[in-house]
Amino acid sequence: MVTHLTSFSRIVCIFMLTILSGSKLGAQVKYGFKTGLNFAKFQGPSETDNQGLGLETWDNSTGFHIGMTFSYKFSDRFGVRGEALYSKRGSKYTYDGQAYRFFKHTTGQVYTSGNARYLININNSYIDIPLMAFGKFGHFEVYGGGYLGFLVASSGEGSLRYSGKTALGNNAYVNPNTSETELNFNLNHNYRRDDPGAGSSQGGDESAINVKVDGFIAETPKTMGAYYDFDEDKGALYNTLDYGVVGGISYYISSALYLSARIQYGLADITNNNVDLSKAKTGENNSLIYRDDKDQNFMIQASVGFSF
Repeated sequence: MVTHLTSFSRIVCIFMLTILSGSKLGAQVKYGFKTGLNFAKFQGPSETDNQGLGLETWDNSTGFHIGMTFSYKFSDRFGVRGEALYSKRGSKYTYDGQAYRFFKHTTGQVYTSGNARYLININNSYIDIPLMAFGKFGHFEVYGGGYLGFLVASSGEGSLRYSGKTALGNNAYVNPNTSETELNFNLNHNYRRDDPGAGSSQGGDESAINVKVDGFIAETPKTMGAYYDFDEDKGALYNTLDYGVVGGISYYISSALYLSARIQYGLADITNNNVDLSKAKTGENNSLIYRDDKDQNFMIQASVGFSF
């Protein structure tokens, strides 16, 4: 990570020196505006069950971007460009299979194991700063470089279905007066604001579900916050800094108006390993397991822009 950031810092310095020296020489500096759609998802290793089968999938989520551009041309054909964009991207997350849950009651908690299905639409908003070199050939322009992204908002919304048994072999029931064993919860996550062990800070259904486990009644929020399963604050799930490489092609309809498509590939681990909790397994004495893996952003971006 340090190596990537050091290299990017050098690129920033070279870029700024180029702009400043170009300005002194009367070189052509252009400014512009762009907006468009993001088609993004996370990439990373899937958690596996006891048989080694994958439990997680990441699907595309649609967002948008909007911002300013500025470029410096060495000649009629080559130059460098920087952008400052507000960019909303994320992923549709599915977890399906082996799982566990702790149900907390007035005198402690009961461990259960079974199966769960999580569906979460994750939305992360960044301020992205791409820096790129470009070459223009007729109406077409090709470009590539790197980017820094700073997370400014992070949320997720979805559902959880769970059914499981206690160590004594008893089902976890929806409430003391039924035999229903499938528990249904709403998920309303604010990954930067939610507190450990609490429901959602963003509202939603504030009612509770009474779950019967081994003779105890566990009152569980109908709507769970991002860190409901934690007893202490370990930080936010998604890291503030993202960085990676970017490359694409533009088509100029006129000297100022253009259409553009690019790929943005993240190199940073976007999840905090201190908070990236295993949903499938626990450790010795049912202790929580944290996953030391790497999750990255991947995005295809389609834009329309104007330079002047």
